[in-house]
Amino acid sequence: MRTLAALIVLMLATAATAQEAMPRTNPAAALSQKTIEAYELKAESKAGEFFSYVELLTDPTANAEMKAQTTAEAVRLYENEGITIENVFDTKGSVVTVKKLLDLAASQKQKASLSMTSFNIMKRGETSRRRDWLMTYELIIGKRALTVSQGFYIVLEDKKFGTTIKQVWNSYLGEMRVVKK
Repeated sequence: MRTLAALIVLMLATAATAQEAMPRTNPAAALSQKTIEAYELKAESKAGEFFSYVELLTDPTANAEMKAQTTAEAVRLYENEGITIENVFDTKGSVVTVKKLLDLAASQKQKASLSMTSFNIMKRGETSRRRDWLMTYELIIGKRALTVSQGFYIVLEDKKFGTTIKQVWNSYLGEMRVVKK
């Protein structure tokens, strides 16, 4: 009888371990064409939102608290603040981190006007947990127009809701470079 009970316990433990080791159902295949189109619109929206934040930071009359909150919101649009982007305030084309560009925007002596036109997006790569796209758009800073190329990522991440962990798609802006001045 002891061996039968031990065998049942062993079988249950093996089944539980095997179940934990099995990958969760991957919702990557569940992204419909309409969902992908919605993420394409979100890509354009996030890039526009970032440059709206940059424009707000250039206002020399904005107080320090507002600039800190604006910077925090702008950083959240990226996977991390260390991603490199083009310094749009430097005509030499230097590359800085997201955080550094936001600091440079906040230190401007006069308010800058930034806008985007001619937006285009194309797929660059895809795995079961990540989709990489490349956005191209014209960024207008005052009277200067730059053609910009920027990454946009949709990443499948585990997110905790109370005691339940679910997989959700989060989107982020990525590296940005000026391709034509």
